Amino acid sequence: MHTHSNMKASDRYVVKDAACLVDGERMPVANLSVGGLYAVTDRPPIAGQVVSLELALPEHSPLHIRGQVTWVNENGKRYTHMPPGFGIKITHISFVDKLALLGFLRRARLERARGEQ
Repeated sequence: MHTHSNMKASDRYVVKDAACLVDGERMPVANLSVGGLYAVTDRPPIAGQVVSLELALPEHSPLHIRGQVTWVNENGKRYTHMPPGFGIKITHISFVDKLALLGFLRRARLERARGEQ
């Protein structure tokens, strides 16, 4: 019996050891979903900006993503419970990279479910 619902683009997962590379700067990824991510940095891009990035996941070659900066948490002012950084909505990802991202998130979901038991 399948106990988990299908993964939605809005399902966010706190991830360990994931990072993204934007304009040569490596930034930790605080959370990740099928539809986007939150990157931690003191020097975020401007909201609305389109960026190309590499997403580095454990045990996988980098995923190439293009996305739009949807919001910025400059100096942690917007959300004090989150580190400074920015959110990106993924606008382009290859089919192969999307499959790799889905596999990574499925594993993260299973680990989270085991931790809640």
